Amino acid sequence: MPEAVHAFDGWRRAHDLWHAGRPHAQNSKMIDSMRRMLLTHAPAAAAWSAFAAPVATHSAEAGKDVSAADDDFITFADKDEKFKALFRLERDLRDEGTTLSTYQFITYALVYGQRPQPIVRWEGMEFSYFRRITGLTWRIHAHNLSYPRDLHTGEFTSRVRNPFTDSMIDIEPMKLLDDPGVLHGPKGYLPLDAKTVNWLDTYHVLRTEGPLIKSEHIRPTPDGWPAMFIESSCSTVSRKDFFDPSVTALPYQTSGFYVFPFPAWMKMGDQPGQMIGAWSGRRAVNGPRDLPRTFRERVARENPELLEPRWRELDRPLSAVLQQAIAS
Repeated sequence: MPEAVHAFDGWRRAHDLWHAGRPHAQNSKMIDSMRRMLLTHAPAAAAWSAFAAPVATHSAEAGKDVSAADDDFITFADKDEKFKALFRLERDLRDEGTTLSTYQFITYALVYGQRPQPIVRWEGMEFSYFRRITGLTWRIHAHNLSYPRDLHTGEFTSRVRNPFTDSMIDIEPMKLLDDPGVLHGPKGYLPLDAKTVNWLDTYHVLRTEGPLIKSEHIRPTPDGWPAMFIESSCSTVSRKDFFDPSVTALPYQTSGFYVFPFPAWMKMGDQPGQMIGAWSGRRAVNGPRDLPRTFRERVARENPELLEPRWRELDRPLSAVLQQAIAS
C-alpha cells in the first residue's frame, strides 16, 4: 500500500512481519501477495471511455469547476467496468506492463491493557509485472524489499528496542522474492498456488472529493489466515489526471493500515496482543530513478537485480486448477 499497493502491498516480505522465524512461510507469502494488490497503482488510459461518470453530476470531469456539493460515489454499468476501474488504478490495462511503488510505514505493538507503542519504521519498494492471460484476466507477479529505519533519526538500522520487554531486538531487511503470484479479473483474486478455484472478492469504492478521486479498498482475507487480520487502503489522484485519457501513469498517493499478530522477532512469547502497520507511499512514475536516493543507492549496492522486473516468473506453467479457472 501503496496500493498500493496495492501495497500494499504490506503489507512482512521474506521475513514477514508476522511469520519471520516461524515454520509456516507459505502464509507469510500469501499475506504479502495480497498486500501487493493494494499498494501498487498503475493506470491505463485506454479503457477510461467505458467508465461511468459520478451519478449526481458531470462536474467531476476534468476542466469543470468543482465544489463540495459535487462530491459523490462513482458507479459502473457492470462488474467488468468496475474491475477495469480498479485494475487501471492498481496496474495498467495494457496487455503487459510494470508498476513500481515506494512507501514508508511504521509498525506499532498493541499489548492489551497497555498504551500502544511504535516499534520501527520501514522504507521499501514494490515492483510488480503483469500480463493479460485472457479477456479481462491478468497474471501478476511481484517482488518487495523493505529496510528498517530508526524511528527517531530515520537512519538505516538493524536493532530496535521493544518497549514492552525493555530489550533490544535484531531486525533484518525484508525481501519477498518467491511469492506465487495471483490472477486478477472481474471475478476477483486467485492465488497461483490455489488448490481449488475460489476467487476472492474485494471491497472497492471510487468517489470524488473536491478536486480529487479517492479509491478505497479493503483486501479479502483468505481462509486459514489469522482471525485478527485486516488490511485497507485509500489512494488519491487528481480529477484532472484521472479523467485525462492521455495520462497512462497516474501520479497517485496512497495510505492505509493493516492489523496482524506479533511477529517472531518481537519476542513477545504468549503475550496477547497484535501489531498495526500504517503506511503511505506513491507511484514511482519514472521507474527506479524515482525511488528515494538513499534507498535506491542501497538496493543498487546490495541487490541491483531487484531494480528490474523479473519476467521469468511469468514463464512458469500454470497448474491444472488455474487453467480450469481461466477456461471457466
